[in-house]
Amino acid sequence: MFFNNKKHKVIIKNHNITVEVKSGANLYHVLIENGLNVPTLCKGSGQCGKCRVRIVSADKKPINKPTKKDTIILAPINIDAGFRLACQYEVKSDIIVDVSDFFSNIDKDSNIVAVKKKGAVLAKVEDRIEDSGKKENSVTETVGKQESGDFYKKNDITDDQEEDTILKPQVIKIAPKKRLEEQKNLKEEPEIIVDKKIEETYESVNGAILIQFPNGIKYYIYSPSIDNISSEGFVKIDNRLDKLFIDGGITDFLFNVLKATELERLILIFDENVINGDILINLISYFKAEKDGIIYEVLQPSSHPKNLLSFFRQITNVKENSLTIPLDNLADSYFNNDKILIHLNSKYVVEDIKISEFLNPGKNPIIDVSSDLNEIIVKDNLLPPDSILFTTFLKLVGVLKTIGIVDQHFKLKGRNELMDKIPLELLVKLSFRNEQKLFNIFRNKDVTISISQKELDSISHLRIFIHTLCSFVESNCGRIENLNFHSLNQMETIVNEFVNLNIIPQKYAKKSKSLFGDPAVNCIKFFNYRDIPTFIKKNFGEDFSIYELYKNEDFNNIYKNYEKEFIDL
Repeated sequence: MFFNNKKHKVIIKNHNITVEVKSGANLYHVLIENGLNVPTLCKGSGQCGKCRVRIVSADKKPINKPTKKDTIILAPINIDAGFRLACQYEVKSDIIVDVSDFFSNIDKDSNIVAVKKKGAVLAKVEDRIEDSGKKENSVTETVGKQESGDFYKKNDITDDQEEDTILKPQVIKIAPKKRLEEQKNLKEEPEIIVDKKIEETYESVNGAILIQFPNGIKYYIYSPSIDNISSEGFVKIDNRLDKLFIDGGITDFLFNVLKATELERLILIFDENVINGDILINLISYFKAEKDGIIYEVLQPSSHPKNLLSFFRQITNVKENSLTIPLDNLADSYFNNDKILIHLNSKYVVEDIKISEFLNPGKNPIIDVSSDLNEIIVKDNLLPPDSILFTTFLKLVGVLKTIGIVDQHFKLKGRNELMDKIPLELLVKLSFRNEQKLFNIFRNKDVTISISQKELDSISHLRIFIHTLCSFVESNCGRIENLNFHSLNQMETIVNEFVNLNIIPQKYAKKSKSLFGDPAVNCIKFFNYRDIPTFIKKNFGEDFSIYELYKNEDFNNIYKNYEKEFIDL
């Protein structure tokens, strides 16, 4: 008989508790056994959701996949952020458990109160935001997925800048003795002592993020108790978000449509620059106001909607010495070093990199290929493929290199050169059409999916560009500790394929990661700061610089050297 004696560490964050438990131990019972008062209404049966905790790996192994009850109780975005029900979690690796939600309302100083000035308008929206009567709008609410790319497809819009005054909420401390006297004599005003240490802190409040989409408004409701999104959805509505804000209809929208009450802070994201605001880090126009006890913060693109996308991608990972390369917008990369955000403008440089078709596949793409190229897997096996995923394309190029059909310079060889070197079933897939070499992946009388030399040349130029960019940053900006590749479309294995094809330098293999999807949801990070400018100042500093790489002599010299190395001249 064999016994499982393996043990794992459970580190309970902020409580200085580290315990060793047997593999498979129930986390709910582990917490209780170590003196934590775990809130529950269902006694650990996975019904109430009160015992949710945030779990982070302590040994670089993935945390457990969500159980069925996790998926029923917790919102998808919370699950992605590492939240699990403690009563459903079996400890199978070393983990760090954040149980701060259990104690969010405990041990607070009862002598501390916050004072707000209600109704104060802190900035002007076309002179002021006026209260307006309730307007009837034809609104249909539907919760579901929205194509992430639609938000960023707009024309350039610019506007002038205007300074706004921002009121800082005052936090005060009332002396206990005076509070007792106040209870005896209500007419006597209490002595007020300003606690500067408390004034520097900020406690997050209930809030929401509202984002303008072409045919409606995407929303996320933020809850400070879990420090994450508690609900999300999409509302089809003809009225635009900026018009609701200017006309004073936001409150009606929150109460009557979203059924959201007791919100104290709203982040509104417009797809156009419609209100004069402060330009922050040369990417966004920012505007702040307070009305009826609600703080409004407006984010707009400074010039083009892609500015917003670039900004959201910066807040995804605010670690210093991070290089961000957006695969769907290679002309604008960014490096964050020592509280300075550096814009690496690569326009003109990336014109030869034609990968947009791969980044926007059709409805039934090829999603995988076998190592011998005899089998392809499509999204729907009942239909012919209409495209190929970018990651699959890169994997296919790697297979072709291994077989010898593509050389180290990404040049596709011809039939004559490969005669008697590769199997006949692969040889017949090579052809010459439209004055270029092709390798046919799939072909029938109606559909042909192939790799062309033109597409391989794009990959070659991409390799030269990324190597050059990394070398330039290391020489002129700082050491790269994190290399982030962004895309709106899902690309889990992109880094592995880049490493296999030497598209990124080998030394960054363990420092690279792929980030995909719409990054606007990362605005929840703002709720942990007094306002968005404070977040920017603490994470990016107040300095911003730009390199126009296409006319930078150092960059161009590095680029030419890599051209000689990677292209067979």
